[in-house]
Amino acid sequence: IVLTLLTYINSLHGKFVFDDLQVVQQSSEIMNVKTFRDALNAGWFGVGQRHLLFVTYALNYYWSGLDTFSYHVLNLVLHIVNVLLVYGIVLAVLKEDPRLRFLALAGAAVFAVHPLLSGAVSYIAGRSSVLCGTFYFTAVYVFLKGLDSERRLRRLALFGLTAVCGLLAWEAKQEAIALPLFLAAVVFLRAEKKNWRWIAVLSAIPLVAVLLLLDQIKHLYGMVGSNAVLVSAGFDKVLAPTTYFQTYVTAVIKYYFPRFLIPIGLTIDPQIEPVDHWYSPEFLMAIAIFAGLAWVALRTARKEPLLALGIAAIVVSPLLAYVAIPLADVVLEHRAYIPGLGIALIFAWILQWVSRNRPSLRLAVTAGVVLTFAFMTVSRNPVFANNIALWEDAVTKTPAKPRPHFNLGQAYQDAQRIPDAIREYQQALALKPDIHAAYSNLAAIYLDLRQLDKSEEMLLKVTSLSPTFTEGFINLAVLYIRRQEPDKALAAINRALKLNPGSFAAHYNKGEVLTLRGDFKAALESYKESVHIRPDLDAFKLTLGSAYARAGDPISAEKVFNDLVNGPLAAEAYRNLGLLYSNAGQPDQALQQFQQAVRLRNIFPEVHHDMGLVYLRKQMFDQAIEQFRVVLEQQPDHGPAILNIAAAYQMKGDSQTAREALQGFIERYGNSNSPYVAQARQRLLALR
Repeated sequence: IVLTLLTYINSLHGKFVFDDLQVVQQSSEIMNVKTFRDALNAGWFGVGQRHLLFVTYALNYYWSGLDTFSYHVLNLVLHIVNVLLVYGIVLAVLKEDPRLRFLALAGAAVFAVHPLLSGAVSYIAGRSSVLCGTFYFTAVYVFLKGLDSERRLRRLALFGLTAVCGLLAWEAKQEAIALPLFLAAVVFLRAEKKNWRWIAVLSAIPLVAVLLLLDQIKHLYGMVGSNAVLVSAGFDKVLAPTTYFQTYVTAVIKYYFPRFLIPIGLTIDPQIEPVDHWYSPEFLMAIAIFAGLAWVALRTARKEPLLALGIAAIVVSPLLAYVAIPLADVVLEHRAYIPGLGIALIFAWILQWVSRNRPSLRLAVTAGVVLTFAFMTVSRNPVFANNIALWEDAVTKTPAKPRPHFNLGQAYQDAQRIPDAIREYQQALALKPDIHAAYSNLAAIYLDLRQLDKSEEMLLKVTSLSPTFTEGFINLAVLYIRRQEPDKALAAINRALKLNPGSFAAHYNKGEVLTLRGDFKAALESYKESVHIRPDLDAFKLTLGSAYARAGDPISAEKVFNDLVNGPLAAEAYRNLGLLYSNAGQPDQALQQFQQAVRLRNIFPEVHHDMGLVYLRKQMFDQAIEQFRVVLEQQPDHGPAILNIAAAYQMKGDSQTAREALQGFIERYGNSNSPYVAQARQRLLALR
């Protein structure tokens, strides 16, 4: 336990990366959890097929929101439980011989720190394999105890508990369908007299499960086979079933097996080349290796049970389950977590062999392997700290694969490292010129840089080449909003919502479009939906409050803003409360809220301008002038402040100072594109 804690303690503060965002932030059910019951309901009834898994994510959100610490802690706790279960399994294989406890301890230690398994433990979305492993390993341990039990009633109870654990493993991740096959292999390899009835029953369970869940499996097959999200973004389609089978079988031997023994070159996004022909030497070699492993397991089952069951735990494992349904990602390292049981058993066997032949080396071999693996895992954990670290590592490991470059570009874009983002998008497009998502993201960058024509050209190309790519239409709508073309923007955003009704960004931007059209009540409904989908985004709530105010519902607006005054956007919330009170004819209450805002943020020219306007309406000209001066100190080109400070001086009877203020602004910014320069010239002429 201590070894596991020390190895993974530097993983506990990692942020959400890669698929973590999808399993938590893109689930409106989880994001709206407020009570313990909500968490149970959201997980079990609201999300996908992995009900037990999503219960744990919903509970994490209930406990700590989007603070990732609790998510990592739960991953680590589950891994520690699994380490103890692996220890128990190895010991059960050794018939609880106290003289051999060291072998079980060593095998569990290797499982605890193996670098290949860090992709499941340090990666929040890897919990699917870790949680499944908890019940998978419990089922194996209980089943082994049941086989060794001489009391019939106890044996039946243990076998019943095995079935329950198997069902829970299934509810965590459907790769648990391989569990009955592994248990059948255990019966076959351990029993001197083969119990063919047990073997047949266990082997038939996956087939029965497939028949009972045929509709779900057909739906799953169609969904993963179409790979709609990645295809619409411009990435590769899923391989054809025959090609996938050949590629996957080969990849298990070429990618997973070497890294079980020497875990180097690990990456979140491995590059796997397709194997197109059954007569490919690589595929034939992989088949030969599998056959050889089966032969070794059968030959050694009686004399070397650790080796035989170790081979079975790797081969007859969830790795087997992935051969049936073609997936876009042929290989992902966290899928190797449960087969890691086989590595623990095989290492225990190696240590057993060393103990027989070189007993003096037993401790040195164990310490050398465990400490080396632990050091490698500690070194790898920081890769999962954030998306930039994750994808920089992936680009280093697979520089010829476009997706790592694209995802690194997104990470840089999110971090406002725009030149780096452009470089990575261009590199991704150099490797694969039809990545529509890369063009869309580049267009978004050019949009922010106010290069609207260049952005529009890219987005029109994206939406014509990939008419199912939601983000392209969202970005196109944002472009038209910037250009003040609401009809075009509305058409684009409606297309995005038709493609993905659950897109929070699409609902938010539809609210922006409708606001631009002056349809404030309809806009309010769109903002409400965006906040419902992503209640963690305070910026969306702030916009929702403003939408309530525009729609004539100041009470609801006030409630929204008051809910935000203790959060990261507290200053903005106080400002909006001040605007509410100012518009309601309550200047003193407005000033109180504005003063709260400037206490929270020293540089806030907009609020000082708001305060100046309130003082101006109260005919407190000196106070108004003071606030407008603060605005101009913080933002010298603030046109409205110049116009209003001139108005304040004029209303005070000091036309000369008003003229000087306007003249100074015109001299300084006369060559700019500011619309306030023309207004300042008109005001100056009027004063003369």
